[in-house]
Formats: sequence, structure tokens, C-alpha cells
Amino acid sequence: MSNVKAPKKGSTLLLTLLEIWVIAGLIAGTIFYIAMDFTSTKWGVPQGPERMMIMCAYTVISCLPIWVWSIYRYGMQQKWLAEDMGLPYDPSRRYPLFTTKRVVICALGVSLFGISGIIPATTFDLPQFVASFLTILYGPIEGGIGVGLGFLLIRGPIFSGYSNPFQLIGYCLGDGSIYFLAGHFYRQFIYYKPLRWRMTIGLVSYVLFVNFLHVGWFIPGLTWGVIWSGLGPLDWTLAQRAFANYYWCPFAWLPNIVLAYLVATALQRFKV
Repeated sequence: MSNVKAPKKGSTLLLTLLEIWVIAGLIAGTIFYIAMDFTSTKWGVPQGPERMMIMCAYTVISCLPIWVWSIYRYGMQQKWLAEDMGLPYDPSRRYPLFTTKRVVICALGVSLFGISGIIPATTFDLPQFVASFLTILYGPIEGGIGVGLGFLLIRGPIFSGYSNPFQLIGYCLGDGSIYFLAGHFYRQFIYYKPLRWRMTIGLVSYVLFVNFLHVGWFIPGLTWGVIWSGLGPLDWTLAQRAFANYYWCPFAWLPNIVLAYLVATALQRFKV
């Protein structure tokens, strides 16, 4: 019997407060986005410094709460943590969130996602493969941190050529929040289903969920899809949407997310 302390009673209350923060953040971010009239020409050229500041402010309002909620919520799921450690779940134990294994995988995920930027995502979306691979095989912590910090520290400044700190932070928070949410969605609603279900309904559900959050194929995304599409004036935004709808999603993005899902699912049985 372990002498590790059981979860504190205040944990549920704090989780509820964080959930309220997430909802309030999404609402406030939407109001902020509309109020700033982001697609107006008054904010200058596409992806200009003024637009990057607004985009960063949006992600701090809407996406930062998702990071905090996700990490805290996963830490409360003691059964999940026990499984991640390869241990049988014991209700009397308190399993740690940031084990040595998880920290190492997060660091490797940051490196892997960062280096994946060597191939332009609009040609062959290798970063999407890495993002979903980390999220499905390991979980939302590895996926969210790997994607967010991988962009901030490696992919953005080295392979995308971004030097504006507002742009780097905005993309970090926006992209990372997608895979924090996707990881929870997968673990909660797909992971424990029979293999046949996971490879059919689960696959379609995951793809649609991430697509809605990320690029919004013919449908604007809930968080990052909105901002990604609106980093310039209206005519530029419409052109970006057309590019995403008719080329990027069907030919560069979709094959990689499906392949990542299949590979990660196949590897789960080996507990890599």
C-alpha cells in the first residue's frame, strides 16, 4: 500500500472554476475578435505587426485557459495516470502527472514537431502527422506541449522564419490548445472503445473534431481556425479559406492526420 496522499477535496472546485474560465475565455475572445474588426484594412498588410499583436491577445484570452485547464484536468484523472505509468490503478494512491517518462516524451515531442517544419505544411503536412501521433499515442499533455513549444522554439523561428514574438506566442498558444482539447476528446470518448469502433467511428470523430478546431474545412474553426483564416484583410482571408478548402485540407492535411491516427493506434498495444 502506498503512502502517497489522496486527491484533495478542493480539486473538483478548482476544476469547475477552470472550466468556467475556458468558457468565458472563448466567449470573450470571440467578442474581442469581432470588436477589433480584424479583417478590416485598417490593421495593415496580412500578418503585419499590428495583426500579430491582436492575434496574440486573442490566443491569450481564448487559448491560454485551455492549456491550464487541460493540464490540471489530466492530472486529476488518476486512472489515466496509472495507465500511463503501466501500473494497475489503486484508488488509495496519488499518481504524479509529470513523471520522468512524460517529461522526456514532451521534450522529444517538442523536438520532433519543431523539426517537422522542415517540410512546408501546405505541401505535405508532416507537422500534422507529428501532432496527432503524439496526441493519440501519448495524450493531451505530450500533444499540446509538443506542438505549442515545438512551434515557439523551433518550427516558428527556424523553419517558418518568424521573428515577431507576438506571432510566435500566438501560434504556440493557438496550435497547442487544439491538441490539448483533442487529447482529452480522444482519451475520454475514443480510447476505451473496442478496436473496430476506434478504427471507424473513432477515426472519423477525431478527424472532424480536430478539423473543426484547426482549419475548419468549409466550416470556420472554433478557436484557431478563425484566427488562422483572418490574419489579413477580407479578400486575403477569403483566398486563404479557398486554399484550405480546395487544396490544403484534402491533399496535405487530411492524409497525414488519418495516417497518424492509424499508426498511433497500432502502436498503443505495445505501450511504446
